[in-house]
Amino acid sequence: MIGRVILPGTGLNVSRLSFGTASLHHLHSSRARQALLQAALDIGITHFDTSPYYGFCLAERELGVFHERNRGVITMATKVGLYPPGSQSQGSVSVWTRKIIGKAIPRLSRAVVDWSVSVAEKSLQRSLKRLKTARIDLLLLHEPSPQALDSEEFLSWLDAQERKGTLRYWGLAGNVAPMAKWLAGNHPLGRILQVKDSLSRREADVIAGTGRELQITYGYFHASERASGARATGEVLTRALQRNKTGSVLFSTRRRERLAIMPGLESR
Repeated sequence: MIGRVILPGTGLNVSRLSFGTASLHHLHSSRARQALLQAALDIGITHFDTSPYYGFCLAERELGVFHERNRGVITMATKVGLYPPGSQSQGSVSVWTRKIIGKAIPRLSRAVVDWSVSVAEKSLQRSLKRLKTARIDLLLLHEPSPQALDSEEFLSWLDAQERKGTLRYWGLAGNVAPMAKWLAGNHPLGRILQVKDSLSRREADVIAGTGRELQITYGYFHASERASGARATGEVLTRALQRNKTGSVLFSTRRRERLAIMPGLESR
């Protein structure tokens, strides 16, 4: 079974591997999506990452159905800042149609970026309903821009949400470079950092340089590190876990058979 860890700086107990839902909509039926999520849980993955933008809200809806059957067993992270184009109640056919046409007309599938607190508030309330929960374990600012958002206004809003009980923890998700301003000042917006990392460029070393332990890292299968088979997948994840010894490594797959290799990775 996949091991567990208390995420540094929090009381959040998560699995050493986390499962991302960004590609969940590529499976053409809810039954297949639920089977994939269950296969992840069966090997001990208990932390699931989503966003309103993933599958244009379809990923949140599917994770909500899964959460309803596994209350108290899984933890969930969702995001604000990047939103789906068009309606937030699109079915899988509409999602696929928009994404296919979006290859020719990018604006039809491009994320809507909005860093206003008022939109974040509405998004959070909708996410709570889709995820079938009264409280989000982790709310992340999705690829935030220091120039585009008011850090102190957002922090006040997040504080208020924590007091209301609608979220447990918050943080930043995305590339490390744009977070430099917050990292340098140890800004409380970055209580939890979910950052893109790679085995070759080692972007997350910037965080270690500030004296912080790694929390959540992702991105190990991009570009030249993309794995083509089960053995390669295992090797990449093993090395990723060795890099991030203190937190959780986030990955995603559409193939249930890939999950079979995950237990025991930490012991290699």
